[in-house]
Amino acid sequence: MKYIFTIIPLLFSSLLFAQDVNMQTATINQCGGVFYDSGGEFSSYNNDENFILTICPENPGERVRLEFTDFFTQGGGTPDVMSIFNGDSVAATSYGDFSGPNSPGIVQASVNNTSGCLTIQFISDGAGSVDGWAATISCLTDCQVINSQIDSASPAPNGDGYIRVCPDEEITLTGSGTFSSSGAGATYEWDLGDGNTVAGQTATFSYPNPGVYIVNLNIRDDNTSTDPEGCDNNNLINQVIQVGTEADFTGTQATNITLCYGESTDIVGAVEAVEFINDCTPPVSGVLELPDDNGVPFDSSISVDCYESDQTITDVNQLVSICVTMEHSYLGDLEIQIISPNGQTVNLINNPNGGGSANLGQPWSVGTVDGNSGNPTPGRGSRYCFVPDDSLDSLIEGIVEGGTFVNGDGPDTYQDSYVPPGSYSSENSLNGLLGSPLNGDWTISVTDHLGQDNGYIFAWSIEFDPNLQPPELSFTPVIDTEAWDADPTIINTAGNVITVQPPAAGQYCYTYRATDDFGCEYTEEVCIDVLPELITDAPLNLFVCDTGIPPYFFNLDSNTSVVSASATNAGDLVITYHNSLAEAENDLAAIATSGNYDGVDGETIYVRIEYLNSGCYDTYPFTLNVAGQPTINTVPDLEICDDVDNDGLGSFDLSDQTLGILGSQ
Repeated sequence: MKYIFTIIPLLFSSLLFAQDVNMQTATINQCGGVFYDSGGEFSSYNNDENFILTICPENPGERVRLEFTDFFTQGGGTPDVMSIFNGDSVAATSYGDFSGPNSPGIVQASVNNTSGCLTIQFISDGAGSVDGWAATISCLTDCQVINSQIDSASPAPNGDGYIRVCPDEEITLTGSGTFSSSGAGATYEWDLGDGNTVAGQTATFSYPNPGVYIVNLNIRDDNTSTDPEGCDNNNLINQVIQVGTEADFTGTQATNITLCYGESTDIVGAVEAVEFINDCTPPVSGVLELPDDNGVPFDSSISVDCYESDQTITDVNQLVSICVTMEHSYLGDLEIQIISPNGQTVNLINNPNGGGSANLGQPWSVGTVDGNSGNPTPGRGSRYCFVPDDSLDSLIEGIVEGGTFVNGDGPDTYQDSYVPPGSYSSENSLNGLLGSPLNGDWTISVTDHLGQDNGYIFAWSIEFDPNLQPPELSFTPVIDTEAWDADPTIINTAGNVITVQPPAAGQYCYTYRATDDFGCEYTEEVCIDVLPELITDAPLNLFVCDTGIPPYFFNLDSNTSVVSASATNAGDLVITYHNSLAEAENDLAAIATSGNYDGVDGETIYVRIEYLNSGCYDTYPFTLNVAGQPTINTVPDLEICDDVDNDGLGSFDLSDQTLGILGSQ
């Protein structure tokens, strides 16, 4: 018997758990099962019922929820009525009366309902009854207060609370949450502000591109009764991470990037930090066709997401303009609204508005009333801006008479009133947008209420005061250090200017290095090329004999092999001849007939030897000489005695006659 008594209470408890409830007058505490009419699951309710059932949660802090899956009571003139109240009695706020097929759907105790109970009253008459209802009972547990926080960050934030890093520099954040109830089962996810997320309490990541990124730690607990994903944290960390911009080395350059052997050049180092400006200008929308006379709003939205999450419009002048580029052939058709992210709505153009057939832009139309609403041919749009200046005309007040417009495809024209492009006041004050959040989807909604005319919105935009942009979303790094890397070919340094003189032919590169206050290091390299050494020889003076009959021609090219005789790269030399040193040094007026040059006695010619037209050259002078005919003196014959052989042969030194033949010439 001991074991029997032990089992029975457990079995009884199990049967009581989540049992179904029929309509009755009672107060119950239950978070499960099904709520039926008095007939239960398989029968209908009875006539002349008047029950009041209060369903309360099982635990403090919970709220009852009913989801009606079936509902049908007697309707007609004297219906059987269910009334539902947000509290523990019929004195609470009513959620409404329901009868016939009009189901309550999903009903739950509100957050400010401290009892968490729902009270249901059902009254039926004596004229008959039908199926009744079935509703699933459950309880919602209110979300606890969850706050996320950063426990550690590497690199650490600066004095302003911003984390500053270089592109691709690793960042590690560790965070946690505070929970008013319990953090058991909570999940953590870092939103990195660039479209990427990292799960867990610790995230290690980097950004490849300069900019500003807002990082948050999103926490959800395991309470899925009000949100299937769990309750989320109540705060935003909004950790600002600034990723430095790359330094600008414009102006870092050499005076000469190609040097002749033995030459030197200056190289200037210059660096400027680059400002990052967060462009908070919302994008411009695309084309929106405005079909004719359907009374259905056509919407176009612009998403804004670059302001602080809690920023709102506090002064109407913070809204600079709402501009629409559009065409329409009948202003009187239109109603145009601007809708803010939280649903606040202002009519820019009311309807009816008295605008009549006035044209906006230059529509494709065949008259003051188009009558061709089935033809979607777009016209040409004009830009109309709605601004917070109530002293300006509205679009209706801005109508001008006597405009000339092309009739259809032309060439005929027609006369109609129109609204010139420009700035106008909204028909309803833009003050209606005060308190609207800046971030979110801003929507323009256009409704065509009448037939026979259509149009297009080609683009629309919204502009806010630039001063609304949070200052931390823009920045300019500061260059802390800048200098040239050491190099043995640097022969002088004056501030950011170095003088270099490489000792041999080849390419030489020099690095200018800068570091900013983000700790980012950037470099710029300048390379110069040194050409091979020119190895040349002096030319020979040239001579021709004086025939006494000019002209006298000289082969200047005979010196080409002379001056290049010692060169290791003779094939790379460009050799030219010139009449003056200036022409030779400036590579001007090279003598074209260098192989047969008409020269004069004592004339100086300059040879230019250049390496591959590089500007690296040597010059040498040589003279042209015309030699006169010599005077030949008569000299006596040379005589010697025959030797003992007496063979008639002997040895003579003819040079003994030179002095006698030439004399003092």
